[in-house]
Amino acid sequence: MNKAVIAHRLKTNKGFILAEVMLAMVIMSVALLAISGMFTQALQADMQAHHYTVAANLAQQQLELLKTQPPGYWASLTLPAVLPWTNQEQLPSSRYTVVTNAVAATAADSLVEVRVIVSWQERGTECKVEFATLYPAL
Repeated sequence: MNKAVIAHRLKTNKGFILAEVMLAMVIMSVALLAISGMFTQALQADMQAHHYTVAANLAQQQLELLKTQPPGYWASLTLPAVLPWTNQEQLPSSRYTVVTNAVAATAADSLVEVRVIVSWQERGTECKVEFATLYPAL
């Protein structure tokens, strides 16, 4: 293209009209509104996943620490029993309630079934994670 053609096109092209600019702004606003809604949902899902992860870690920690009890501990326990939180150095957050129950296992008399239930409130609803395992009562 030569300079004369380019100069003519630049003179005849006056730019966008106001209606085109407004339409572009409306389209961009709708798109940003949809994205912000998805962002809010993603943040809520992330928070919920965080609570479930913390609760699962607390339950697993309690079960792992109960593994370190001597074998006679389980035999001397009066069942059913509510066991205290085992790790006194690292107490769970006040947001979470940890309840550990020990009962005689239905599978065999020589086993103790231990259930750890971690619960918390989230947006007005009660959520919980429950882990269970068996320990030998020697």
